[in-house]
Amino acid sequence: MSIAIETLVLDWSFITTSIVFAFTLEEFYRFARNNRRSELSDIIAIFFFFILIYFFSKDILTSIMGAFSIYLWIGVFELKDYPVINKILIISLITYNFIFIAGLFSSYFNNPRILNTSFAFSFWMILGLGFLLFGRKYLVVFRFISPQYLTLFLYIIGWLLVVFIDRYTPLNITINIYIVLILTNILIYMASGPLIDKMLGIKRLKSGKLVTQVDGVKKRIGIKKKVKVGFAEYPILNAMAYGAFFDKRIAIIAENIEQIEEDELRGIIAHELAHSKSNHTLILAIITITDLIIRMLVGFPATYYDYAFGDPNVPLLLFILINLGIYTFLYIFVRILEGYADRRAKNAGYKSELAKALYNLESYYASGREIGLNTMLLCEEKITENNKMLDYIETANYINKSLIKPSRASLLSNFLNSHPLTYHRIVAILNDKVSPIKEAFLPFICLRKSKQKKYAKLFEEERMRFKDIANKKFKERFEVNDISGFFKEIKVEEVYEFDIGLSYLFRNKIEGNWIFGKVNSIEITSDITDNHKFRIIDKITGEEKILNSALYEKILVNIEGFYFTGEDSPLKLRKITIDKDEKNGNYIFTDINDNIIKKSINKFKLPYSIDIVKSYEGDLIFFYKNGEISKYKCQSVKKSVDLDDYILTFSENDIENNHEDLEYKINELIIKPNKIQYAFKKNINKNEKEISLLNWLCNENIRTYFYLKKPVNNLEIGYLEQIKININNNSQNDKNSAKYENNTLSIRNIFGESVKISLNDVEFISFKYKTGIVRLKSEISLITSLSYKILNKFRPRRTISHFGKI
Repeated sequence: MSIAIETLVLDWSFITTSIVFAFTLEEFYRFARNNRRSELSDIIAIFFFFILIYFFSKDILTSIMGAFSIYLWIGVFELKDYPVINKILIISLITYNFIFIAGLFSSYFNNPRILNTSFAFSFWMILGLGFLLFGRKYLVVFRFISPQYLTLFLYIIGWLLVVFIDRYTPLNITINIYIVLILTNILIYMASGPLIDKMLGIKRLKSGKLVTQVDGVKKRIGIKKKVKVGFAEYPILNAMAYGAFFDKRIAIIAENIEQIEEDELRGIIAHELAHSKSNHTLILAIITITDLIIRMLVGFPATYYDYAFGDPNVPLLLFILINLGIYTFLYIFVRILEGYADRRAKNAGYKSELAKALYNLESYYASGREIGLNTMLLCEEKITENNKMLDYIETANYINKSLIKPSRASLLSNFLNSHPLTYHRIVAILNDKVSPIKEAFLPFICLRKSKQKKYAKLFEEERMRFKDIANKKFKERFEVNDISGFFKEIKVEEVYEFDIGLSYLFRNKIEGNWIFGKVNSIEITSDITDNHKFRIIDKITGEEKILNSALYEKILVNIEGFYFTGEDSPLKLRKITIDKDEKNGNYIFTDINDNIIKKSINKFKLPYSIDIVKSYEGDLIFFYKNGEISKYKCQSVKKSVDLDDYILTFSENDIENNHEDLEYKINELIIKPNKIQYAFKKNINKNEKEISLLNWLCNENIRTYFYLKKPVNNLEIGYLEQIKININNNSQNDKNSAKYENNTLSIRNIFGESVKISLNDVEFISFKYKTGIVRLKSEISLITSLSYKILNKFRPRRTISHFGKI
């Protein structure tokens, strides 16, 4: 007994489970008190389930699948109002539970093959469930119908054949499974043309506009032999070159071939025919076969099915991780082929056509750009023209900014992608200096900030050319002659109105030079890639300057303001100095003893000044308390260098018979300036504070973003004009009042159209205001508090708060 207890106490998973359980209880307490989960409660729950299952099973894969399968039960219930996402979660839920249950049996019987087999066949479960819930378009949208997946299916047939021969004949050919798989790949390659036509329902075309286009482009690409042309009607926009070297084919996949501009269509066709001309499908087959040969020589498992039918020496989890590394490496070669196809199309004279087509495709898939999941393609509702315009604008802005300073998320997401990033493809097409090999490695190279600056300078001319392409495309597509006039019509200047009158340190993202200036006004441009400029007064030289917003990152500065810099007492910012070359400078602070402290503007991450809250005095603020948002008036701000004496007083005076004065020290609060975001509760009928917020938005004519529970057209931007809330105090109808299908919001959107939205469809709202949202530190969980400490250390300009040292 004592030995068992001692073993238990020394088991790290038991100790970890106990600690995480304590944090989970605290998260549950916060949820019960506020009727809302904290920011990190989902992560805590997943980790708790993971470590609890691991404590019993001692299997990492089973624990991962179990943690997510339990969590997905919650997700399926909570997202029942999202038809498409809910179905996708159901697919994941069934698949994860299938693997999890298999893992439990595997642990109980001490037989890893049960878990391994379930994992190996999980893909086919996803495929089958997707087909049942969405039909054939699920397979097309997620590109499950392709030679690669057909190869996987034939791999199973090959393994079954080998196992049958091995068990029921004197022959032992298990060791020759690699030969069987190699022959399978050859067979798939040879028959890929008719197989894909059959699987995708591609209709062969022998005449018409598309065939004429292909014939014209084919000559310029240099293809003399016949290329079969096909078309498939699906709610996506794609094209593909396929078939063996003796059976070259090309297909366009779209909802309507007429939706593609003729010049863009020529660019797309040129790219696909470049694949055919260079026999890239054959090269891909050779790469796959070479991969199998190397695996055979080193004795590494070929597929997941080796774990279902064979007995590999490599543990499944290790195989998964190594396989990810292998495919990260192999995808480099695939991206190189894509780069060479782009280059051949460019050299054939389709440079601008292909660049324009890529911008159009990126806009089409805008909502699922970085996560690779565009639920719009799985629903019946079609995207409105207004939302298409917003997608084209957002995409142009995204590409322009990415050519200056790409996000790490987009770079990392490309590691396991067969195509280079669109913004890299566009500059490689417009720039003759970027080789396909260099292009394939750019996601790795640009992870370093110094390389980002190098390539931003190199791509400057191509970025300007892309601006011309994007603006021309936008004007043609939406018949907008005056882009700046269009931006003024949708009141873009309102988005940036709170920047006017404030002082910022501006840093050029490419050159690295600093400017310290005060924003005098916002200048709306005629450029969809960068819709505004800052007109500033340089506070060091006194000159007026105009700065392109996309080129600069800005840091809010408050001279003579107090700043928390990790110390218990704040420092006072006296002035800013910038070196002659403008590449560096210093913040000049003084402490409570008037000692001068210098901090480099290149190295020191300046947080928000706590004196920002002084400007809140006498104005409205939004207080997030007990899981609800309330409007309060900031009655007074008592400034002090002593945190215990820096006091804010708030008064809730907009709701009758519910007057409440609140007084807090600055170090008891978390303040997020300007951006207010809030998700309504289900029983808004009984929540006077939420109704009051809606009435205020209506009366103040605030530009508001309404995020809807829809896979498409899920954002309305505009001004709340009327609120219809059915308040029913009859207890017999309480159950019905909790559902607010009859509660509607009437909105005048930025395009001048009147729109009615059911509150049941609103996920959350967001708007900007000159003050901010305030919440109590005492209401956040321990884990959330720790995350704020870490966030404040690495990204201090997210909140006004003081958590002390980590």
